[in-house]
Amino acid sequence: MRNIVTSLTLIILSFSSLANSSFSYQLSLSQPDGSPAANVVVYLEPQGHQLKQINQQTVVIGQRDKAFVPYISVAQRGSQVDFNNDDNITHHIYSAAGDNKFSFQIKSGESHSKHDFDHSGVVPMGCNIHDWMGAYLLLVDTPLFNKTDAQGMVKFTDVPAGDYQLVVWHPELKTANQQLSQKLNVNNDGKLALSLPNALEDEELEQQNPDDFDFLSEY
Repeated sequence: MRNIVTSLTLIILSFSSLANSSFSYQLSLSQPDGSPAANVVVYLEPQGHQLKQINQQTVVIGQRDKAFVPYISVAQRGSQVDFNNDDNITHHIYSAAGDNKFSFQIKSGESHSKHDFDHSGVVPMGCNIHDWMGAYLLLVDTPLFNKTDAQGMVKFTDVPAGDYQLVVWHPELKTANQQLSQKLNVNNDGKLALSLPNALEDEELEQQNPDDFDFLSEY
C-alpha cells in the first residue's frame, strides 16, 4: 500500500510540476532562397487551456517620411496603440476593413491614442492624403507574440507547458489568410526551423510614391 501511495504521490507531483513549468521556444524562419525572413509575425495560440499572462504593452506606429513605421505591428487585442506623426505635414490615417474601422487626421508633431481595438484580426491601414502609404496591425488573442529579427529569429520565454498552435503571419504570404500554422506540444525547451513558401518583398518598396510627386505635401 505504501508503494502505491508513493507512486500516486510522485505522479501527482510530476503533473503539478509540469503544469507549473514554463519553457523557452525558438523559431528560425527563412525565405525560399535560404535568406532570413525578417519582420514576420509569430504567435502561439493555446489549445485547450488558457493563459493568465497579459501582454498589453503600448504599440507605437509612426508616420515618418510619408511612410508608416513600422510597416507591420502586432499587439494583443485591447492594447493601446499610439500613432505619432513625425512628419512636418498632416496625415489622415484610416482603416476601412474588418471590425476595427477608424479614421482620423493627425497634424505634424501630434499623437493620437486608440484604446478600442477590441476585435482580433488584421487591421490594414492607409493615409487618405498620401495613398501610397500602407501598413498592417495584427491583433491577436494571446500574450505570446513577436516578430522575427533581422536574422529571421524569434524566441519565446516563459511559455507554460501545454498544446499550442504556432502561427506565422505576413501580408505577403501566398497562403490561406496569409499565414502558416503548426501544432506544438510544449513540455520542454525547443527549437524549430521553417521556410516560407514564397519570397517577401523589400518593405521599403511597399510605401514608395509611384509618381515621385506629392502635390499635397503642404496639406
